[in-house]
Amino acid sequence: MLEPISPEEAVNLYLSNRADEVAHETHRKHGDRLKQFVIWCDETDRTNLNELTGRDLLSFKEWRSEGVKTITLKNNLWTLKKFLRFCEDIDGVPPGLSEKVLIPKTQPEDEAREVYVGKGEADTILTFLKKYEYASLRHALFTTLWKTGIRSGTLRGLDLEDFKPEVPALQIRHRAKSGTPLKNKKGGEREIHLSDETAQILTDYIEHTRPDVTDEYDRRPLFAGRTTRAGKTVIQRNIYTATRPCFYTGECPHDRDLEDCEATNYSTASKCPSSKSPHTLRRGYITAALNAGQPVDVTAERTNVSREVLDKNYDARTESEKREVRQKFLKDI
Repeated sequence: MLEPISPEEAVNLYLSNRADEVAHETHRKHGDRLKQFVIWCDETDRTNLNELTGRDLLSFKEWRSEGVKTITLKNNLWTLKKFLRFCEDIDGVPPGLSEKVLIPKTQPEDEAREVYVGKGEADTILTFLKKYEYASLRHALFTTLWKTGIRSGTLRGLDLEDFKPEVPALQIRHRAKSGTPLKNKKGGEREIHLSDETAQILTDYIEHTRPDVTDEYDRRPLFAGRTTRAGKTVIQRNIYTATRPCFYTGECPHDRDLEDCEATNYSTASKCPSSKSPHTLRRGYITAALNAGQPVDVTAERTNVSREVLDKNYDARTESEKREVRQKFLKDI
């Protein structure tokens, strides 16, 4: 038997129940998405979730789709679906209502433009890796990509000699004749400053984890597999694995059985709907750096991207976030 409950009360119960189960960033995103559902309920005078129907869910989908991209709508509806399953468990909505949430399909190119690793998510993953996989190849790869914003192709081309722990920095070089060209060729060559913590992780990785191997050009790669330079697939699979929520939180936001899920294997981690590619760390780094107030020109030069391309393809900040950053530099005149 259903018990009357308001949208706001149900959302508060859901968020309270999940607070200790999910990462802080995941919890924040759920709250932001469900806030839109509460607003819609208020605007349409829906005060009791007991009366919610499949047609109502379709109406919310149409309302939420206005002015947002498909990937944003998709993420909102996934969270709503999970929320409604919780409501079913507490007798707040009719049984089976969550299955009536219609999730839109997206194209890979749509997700590539919108999906990125947020700072909160990256911090949570780094904390996990530091505790359980310190100085492993995955820890070194994820840390370097997140802390520098470099392309995965640039990372792949690094040699041992390119790491300068005494500075500390990474020397980026265009080596087309030996298999590791830079996207912008000689124009992509530069030195990238590293934090002391990042440099220490790389130092420990080199001393304790990195296999003593060379590649087919007799170069000593910084990031290596068991027999040679870590290739594109190795980098991708490690990042897909590290960004799977079940990897660093132990729980699945898609309600999959972890024992049966096809995405829990290293080679199939990309099949998790929440896993992310190496490129999303680059976009996440740029967004986080700009939110922290790092100048656009400094960020563009560090990541070897034009300001125009950075603004168009990498800056994922909301208009409110941009305003807050500008506010720090404004003077009352």
